[in-house]
Amino acid sequence: MTGRISISPVPESRRAMIDAMAAAYFDELLPEGPRFYPAAIDRYWIERGRHPYLIEQNGAAIGFALVWNHPDGTHELTEFTIQPAFRHQGIGTQAAGLIFAALGGDWVLGVAENSPGGMEFWRQCLDGIDGVCDVAEAPPRTRHQSGSFSFRVER
Repeated sequence: MTGRISISPVPESRRAMIDAMAAAYFDELLPEGPRFYPAAIDRYWIERGRHPYLIEQNGAAIGFALVWNHPDGTHELTEFTIQPAFRHQGIGTQAAGLIFAALGGDWVLGVAENSPGGMEFWRQCLDGIDGVCDVAEAPPRTRHQSGSFSFRVER
């Protein structure tokens, strides 16, 4: 039993929780740099169409997700992580499902090349979430990715 998984939008007054997790997350994904600096994600509290989410288990922060709404209405899951101690318990799939359901519609996401098992995780995750359809695997969207996915979420 993983406990109650929830997501919540993060106001700027609580962003330090994401900044703390983001430093470890970016060290894991980009071990050769560049180093994380908090200003790199400032846009999630400044620009319209950006959504920072905290992922919680029984009220304790265990991960985060950053979503960007493109001008054409497509949502992009730009960053997503569950802290290592909480992985391999189904929490990532539950949290992703909550995030996708919150916004619905068309989505894209890229998978970091330094994310061991990342492509397989997203294949299984997207296959296991109710309402996710039209999943297509595609080439990487940036030089730091191993591949990407596009899909639709019906609510």
